[in-house]
Amino acid sequence: MNPPVNTIIWNMTRKCNFRCDYCYFPHDNTPVTETLDANRIKEVLDSTGQTWKIGLTGGEPFIYPDFVDVCETLTSSHVIGIDTNLSIPSKVKEFARRIDPKRVHNLYVALHIEERERLKGVEAFIRNARLLIDSGFTIIVNYVVHPNLEKRFHIDRKFYASHGIVITPRPFRGEFNGRRYPEAYGERARDIFLDHPEQGKKVAFNFYDVPCTAGKTLLRMEADGTIFRCPGDKTVLGNILDTVNFLQKAEPCIKKRCPCQGLAHVQLSPAQKHLVDGVQYAVVAENITSRTSFEAAMEADPGHPCAENNLGVLDWRKGDFANAIAHFKTALECMPENERYARNLAGAQAGDQNFDPEICLDVNPDLS
Repeated sequence: MNPPVNTIIWNMTRKCNFRCDYCYFPHDNTPVTETLDANRIKEVLDSTGQTWKIGLTGGEPFIYPDFVDVCETLTSSHVIGIDTNLSIPSKVKEFARRIDPKRVHNLYVALHIEERERLKGVEAFIRNARLLIDSGFTIIVNYVVHPNLEKRFHIDRKFYASHGIVITPRPFRGEFNGRRYPEAYGERARDIFLDHPEQGKKVAFNFYDVPCTAGKTLLRMEADGTIFRCPGDKTVLGNILDTVNFLQKAEPCIKKRCPCQGLAHVQLSPAQKHLVDGVQYAVVAENITSRTSFEAAMEADPGHPCAENNLGVLDWRKGDFANAIAHFKTALECMPENERYARNLAGAQAGDQNFDPEICLDVNPDLS
């Protein structure tokens, strides 16, 4: 099913029954005590006259008290999506029995293979996943391709495919051995995300000052009911238990790193859209398509330094130092103080073949 344009991301809890090494939340498996009235959430969203997709995330949503009751209330007039590790069979069975699959956009299921093996939960996971699939739910099983798991990812994908479960690679986000991912996958991204390029393309763009309808069509709700404009912009718009002051029009983004669903809500010019497409293709090593996008950006906005730089990166990547140098020089002439462009130029002039796409690509489309 197609999700509604309007999305609210509800961070139900930061508690979780897993303790993955790469998780950015501290492990806490104590009972969830801070809860919200699902009827009140439904009432506020109903008042907008719009259908909302409510993203239930955490932590682990299925440990939330009366979780299936919450889902039943919300899906009476809206749709839900759930981020879950699918590790509690009794709750999964109840969910499959009581919730209409047509009111669930997706279940985003995290495999977290090492943690699941530690808990001896592989067989239970397969049963839970098959139950939902056979009940008509759409599940997307995400496999975080941590740099330590790159080699075994393909083996695990074949194993779960033998049980009728498709594994979707999900980029590791963060630092590992001094490098930032997912940009640092480099050329390896082509093999990892070949069948699922939409995952590899998830880049944290810099949309600073670009008009965005977050606060109107996108909200973030914390466990205590506080409403933020979005996951990145912590401007408080009220509390679900009291009053929510929805924004009425697009407002400039105030963050320099968009952590979530900004692409569905920012208002990009044609040149900016091409630049965004080009970066997404570049990080999954679809270099020809990436070049086409950057060239289209140049046609829409001649001389745009971001496009010039990124075309230089593509030339650098294939060893064409002469053209890379020319692009970097042009970009630097437009923005002499840009350290990225100066660093790229120096690297290309030195013939450095071990460049890092993490720090070379420009993810800021609004430089004009």
